[in-house]
Amino acid sequence: MSFNSQNYYALREEFEKKHLAAVERAETRRASLEMKIKELREINDALSLTASRIFGAALEGKDGLDDRIAKIKKNTADLREARDAVLLAAGYPKDYLDIKYDCEKCNDLGFVDAKMCDCFKRALILKGYETSGLGALIGKQTFENYSLNYFRGDDLVRMKQNYEIVHDYAKSFSKKSDSLLFMGGTGLGKTHLSSALAKTVIDSGYDVLYTSALNMISDFEKAKFKGEGDTSRYFDAELLIIDDLGTEGSGAFTESFVYNVIDTRICKGLPTVVSTNLTAHELSARYGERIFSRLLGVYKPLVFCGNDVRFEKR
Repeated sequence: MSFNSQNYYALREEFEKKHLAAVERAETRRASLEMKIKELREINDALSLTASRIFGAALEGKDGLDDRIAKIKKNTADLREARDAVLLAAGYPKDYLDIKYDCEKCNDLGFVDAKMCDCFKRALILKGYETSGLGALIGKQTFENYSLNYFRGDDLVRMKQNYEIVHDYAKSFSKKSDSLLFMGGTGLGKTHLSSALAKTVIDSGYDVLYTSALNMISDFEKAKFKGEGDTSRYFDAELLIIDDLGTEGSGAFTESFVYNVIDTRICKGLPTVVSTNLTAHELSARYGERIFSRLLGVYKPLVFCGNDVRFEKR
């Protein structure tokens, strides 16, 4: 797996700033308190010489080095005890001058011994939510709250099978996963399963871009005709989810953009999930053989059936 590189480097910078901010806050507390308590400044000054004292002891040779180091350690421990006593007497906790990091494992650097810390992984996932395009759908439409209660008979059998396929797909996702095509009328849960899929894949550490066909075409038009924005993630995201294909309007430009995204990702071997309210016949008539053959020939189709759930709920 690999997280979005822009998110990764942006967070590295954020974590470095957070680490430095924690150090600066501790330094500010120390300087402020030393101005009030002269004894504390003297103790801190003595403690700051510990490293140079150890270095000096080593320069004196190996004979008696262990004893000299032991004395320095004893003196350092005594100084720390004295500092704790001064702080407590002044009404401050013993750790008042310590650097307070949000994550004590990595000291807010995001890495421990060159290994990514759990806090950094979590931050990457949250950043992935922000840049995925899911917006308010994150956490609202999940596999756990997807309901099959509104389907009956053969429709229920088919929709339960769809749910299981999409759930397994999300849990076992890799950059070599198949592409999926969700087909069916409105209100049958295509968007719900798409967003649940996206969240699960993001939580696994993959770069996901979720968009409507309308927004995708709008982004390409802005890039082509106004030189605005960056469309590279449509081609590079480890999973691209295009919702509501067929609602983006028609025309040669639109079809060329749709074809370019679908064909490029097929050539790169990158999985894509497309949902549409159009039937196979309508897809063929709307987009022509080039796009239709790729969608039905390469993608795994899942047919959503039943009555509009939103209507059933009302």
